[in-house]
Parts: sequence; C-alpha cells; structure tokens
Amino acid sequence: MPPKADLLRAEFEQGVAAARDPANRAAVSGGLAVTTRDSLWFYRHCPICAHSFRDGDQVRIAADGEVRHHSALLPCSGETVADTARPAELAAFFAGLDATWPPPAGLTLHRLETGHPLLAEPQGRLTRHACAVCGHTLRPHDQVVVCPCRPEQPMCRIAIHRDPMHGLNCWDAWCPEGRPHHCLATSRPLQP
Repeated sequence: MPPKADLLRAEFEQGVAAARDPANRAAVSGGLAVTTRDSLWFYRHCPICAHSFRDGDQVRIAADGEVRHHSALLPCSGETVADTARPAELAAFFAGLDATWPPPAGLTLHRLETGHPLLAEPQGRLTRHACAVCGHTLRPHDQVVVCPCRPEQPMCRIAIHRDPMHGLNCWDAWCPEGRPHHCLATSRPLQP
C-alpha cells in the first residue's frame, strides 16, 4: 500500500486538475472526457498515436491519469467507437464548405488522406509533422496549405492548416492577404 503522503498528493493533484478543467471534473480520476483548452493534456501527445490533443477531442482517461484518444479516427483507447461519418455525405460537406469559404486565388489546398507523406508515423524520437502556426499535429482529413516555394519538387514540406471544419484557421490568421511572399522554411522570396 502506498504511503499516506503519496495518496494525499494524488488526491491533491486530482483536485487541482478538476478545478482547472471544470468541464471534465467527473473524468479526472478515470473515464471519458472531451479536451478543452483548460485540460491538462491539451497540446500534449497521445502515447499511442503521437498526435496532439486538440480542443474538442474525445479522450479516455485511465485511473492512473494517462490520456488516450477515443474516437473513430483515433481509436487509441482500444475501445470500438462507432464512425458516424458517411463518405458521400463527407464529400458533399467538404464541397459545400470549399464553395462557401474558397481558398484565395492561386492557393492550392491539400486534404490529407491516408498515405500522404505529411501523415507519416514518427521515426525514432522524432515527432509527427505539425502545423507551422498552431503546432498541432497533422491528421487524416485535415486541410492544409503546403509551402508553395517549389510545388514541382517540394523541399521544405511545411504545412499550415486552412481547415474551417476543424476550427483551424491558421493560414488565414498568418497570411490574411492569401499568398505568402516568402518560403515558410527558408524565408527566400517567392516568384510572383
């Protein structure tokens, strides 16, 4: 049995976590939760998939405090989560979204699908590719702008979210005029 001081420390830390993230107060000692900007795990990386925890991510908190994603896209909790998305409806939704909020003229958007190099698993101690503005990892179905410095032979592979569906409007915040004037990695001027 752990010493009394260890038990008191664990209870104190759970209390602090519950006070800091009131939306997930009931799940602090284990259970389902939804990531908020107040969550202790917000921006940290899942130990299973290595993706960052974003605002709105469903998670499972283990009794020992370990947090894992709990969704159909990221089933890191090991539990089956029903995928309610239908491919035809998703395609129609994305088409409508793109029509309502089109990218600036001449800007190429990439919807990241399985197999895209920016979704590659991290190697060794490296981390996953992440948005150059918000720092969240790039996931399947994210919409991004890849640095346009050399579209025929991408060199830097830096990406920035332009994904209103996921609430990631990083590109519009970083480059409100639409097109960058320099490479995102090297700061070299781009050809007009």
